[in-house]
Amino acid sequence: MKAIHLIIPVVFIVTTACADFLDKQPLVDSSVDTYYSNDNEANDAIIGCYSISQNETFQLAPFMLIGDDCSDDCDIGNSNSEAYSWLGANAQTLQKFDILATNSQSSGLWTQGFRGVTWTTHAIERITDNPAISESKRDQFVGEAHFLRAFYYFFLTRQYGRLPIIDHVLEYEEYYMARATTEATWEFIESDLKKAAGLLPEKSEYAAADLGRATRGAAKSLLGKVYIYQGKFQEAYDILSEVIGSSQYDLEPVYEDVFTLEHENGIESIYEIQHSTSGTGWADDNEGSILSFYEHDADPEDTEKWHNGWSMHCPTEDLVNCFEEGDPRLNATVIFSGEFFDGRIHKNVASSTGYQPKKWYIPYDQRSQIDQSDCPKNIIFIRYADVLLYMAEAANEIGRTGEALTYLEQVRGRARSNSSLPGALPQITETNKDLLRDHIWQERRVELACEGQRFWDLVRQGRAGTVMRAYSQKYNSIKGENFVDGRNEIFPIPDTQVTISNGNLEQNPGY
Repeated sequence: MKAIHLIIPVVFIVTTACADFLDKQPLVDSSVDTYYSNDNEANDAIIGCYSISQNETFQLAPFMLIGDDCSDDCDIGNSNSEAYSWLGANAQTLQKFDILATNSQSSGLWTQGFRGVTWTTHAIERITDNPAISESKRDQFVGEAHFLRAFYYFFLTRQYGRLPIIDHVLEYEEYYMARATTEATWEFIESDLKKAAGLLPEKSEYAAADLGRATRGAAKSLLGKVYIYQGKFQEAYDILSEVIGSSQYDLEPVYEDVFTLEHENGIESIYEIQHSTSGTGWADDNEGSILSFYEHDADPEDTEKWHNGWSMHCPTEDLVNCFEEGDPRLNATVIFSGEFFDGRIHKNVASSTGYQPKKWYIPYDQRSQIDQSDCPKNIIFIRYADVLLYMAEAANEIGRTGEALTYLEQVRGRARSNSSLPGALPQITETNKDLLRDHIWQERRVELACEGQRFWDLVRQGRAGTVMRAYSQKYNSIKGENFVDGRNEIFPIPDTQVTISNGNLEQNPGY
């Protein structure tokens, strides 16, 4: 558990990122004891806390390899993909749910996540009640730190289950603490988000240069998500009602606009991981979005090197077939083989399914021309449609069927208004609770397809094993064939962390 006790909140602050607030110079040779002596230093420390979530090793598994590629929505590429030779074996092991505690792709989040927990915890202790920092900024910075600590804990808890609770800067003898209960871990996340919501400004209260920072709406939305994951539907309904009632967010009129660079941090955005081209190195060394590069097709005949990618996030036939006729979200989600898009015909030669994803695609003229890993594409974590569908689910579960249908219709209505097919996407009128739940879950699948949510949705809905074993049989696929209920909903803690904890850190069952 060395990652938990790395008390290095300042030295590793990053240099640039998509939003202006992340455009800062790094600080070096700064003592923890003498730092946080003014607003600028506190701000730079908070920027460092944001920066961890930009890293490939933080994002790759939760958003892509597990979030989608371990579900029925997406698959890794074929042998034409340059990444297949070094990433394919690990990815396929994840997909088969035949996972070892040494799997580097499932292990990467542990170090990155607890790095984020360490930095945010240090920021909270150093900034709270610090008279050297102005009161208005102090509240904002502490609120951001609480939000970000909850954000990192959410990713860790979702993937690894119950965790050690790091609520203060640790003394040496505390480094190897045992894991708390699942309930206590979630309660800690809830507590951080409630504190954040009480301290952070609304989105509209930030200056333009600070667009992309955590907001009150982001804290409440993530709290609602946390409640949904625990089946606390009344609590989710109550807090998400506040997000909707804040008038800070709305749906983009055109669905596909949500995923363009021009609409980043727009009206539908609640929280995005910020990215921009910085020209400072490969992958974690820069501020670009490498996940977009992982998505692009790897065509060996394409002589334009920087037009290519690694094709590791390919929509499945099962996903394509689940869209209703005339649903415009399909063409906004999938690049079809032979489709003319972005000035060329796409062959999708590195796709194992024949399809490539479109949502994280970056047009050629907006990409870095020297480094595929350094591209300006934010990763959307929560958007307003997500909140509306969570509200529909919560309302349905607590017996407010009429409200559930209203929230569901807002999402479907936007898609319907974008369709060119008369009669497409008819309004849902089902009032049976169980049947309406199925409609809401289906709507989540198509609305949020390829956004890193599907596997985690299946797990929290309690049907990951059923769905994935059925997928394996239907498509004669390795994916899902070994899924064991009660084991594979979470992933193994890295074996190195279990070893150095001298047995205090208990491995997850079945690993």
